[in-house]
Amino acid sequence: MFAENRHYGHAAILLSYCGLPARTRIPVRLQHGWQPGVGMRARDMEQPGPKIVWSSRNLERAREADYRGPVAIGAPWLYMPETLDPGPDHPRSVLVVPFHGWEKERLDGSMSDYASALEQLEAEGFGPITVCLYWFEYEQPALREVFERRGFATTTMGHRNDNPEFLRRQRALIQRHAFVSSNRVSTATFYALEAGRPFFLHGPVTGLSASDDPSGEQFDRWQRETFPELTRARFDERPRRALGGAELGAEHKRSPEALRDLLLLGPEHRGARTKLRLARRAHDLGQLLRAGR
Repeated sequence: MFAENRHYGHAAILLSYCGLPARTRIPVRLQHGWQPGVGMRARDMEQPGPKIVWSSRNLERAREADYRGPVAIGAPWLYMPETLDPGPDHPRSVLVVPFHGWEKERLDGSMSDYASALEQLEAEGFGPITVCLYWFEYEQPALREVFERRGFATTTMGHRNDNPEFLRRQRALIQRHAFVSSNRVSTATFYALEAGRPFFLHGPVTGLSASDDPSGEQFDRWQRETFPELTRARFDERPRRALGGAELGAEHKRSPEALRDLLLLGPEHRGARTKLRLARRAHDLGQLLRAGR
């Protein structure tokens, strides 16, 4: 199975929905986070076989780029068993999910500026505030302390790899808060909206140091033009559940039977799985030969 299929517990959630063991191999590649583009890297989209994306937005971008085989099924988040929403612990509580770096790319920005922006939220009557950090940043005491010394709680969902409880914990954390906020729209934005929590953009603009938009200003212009209703200036405390569902691809959610077919998980798909594996090997060999010329 592709390693990224197990990120955030996605494979475990989809396999459970299909009534299959958690370690069953999924032979097709899954999109593993919200993306405004095609949903995957170009080299992944060029491989043979179906590419499982989330939403109509991803489908349209993939078709515009002439990629073959994109199929939308909605985000794995939508396949979790429904649970009772207990409601927020406090009527003005805010879960803050800062845009984060990762193991191979650091943030081009300051968390101190972000913490100062959260103090402004408190002055406006929001709180208590919980800051959810990516594990890589949570494990840096000095970075946590930037928030904690101002009285903000910090937490993390833990590592994303092989963590079947990641999304369940994230949903429970979202449900404990009345609002969710970030300085950048991301997967967590649309999870919050789909879960019925109002979301708003707040905080300093930032990007990733090794990207083609290290300051984040290009993306910030795009997100404000595309989702003006999520900006702080337009925030009206409405949950906008339909927007969350659209970006997560709720219209593409499949039945267990249809999902098993699309993911080639049944015994009747053994031949298709073998054919796909051979086609990928031939594709990869061709890529190596071309690179060696």
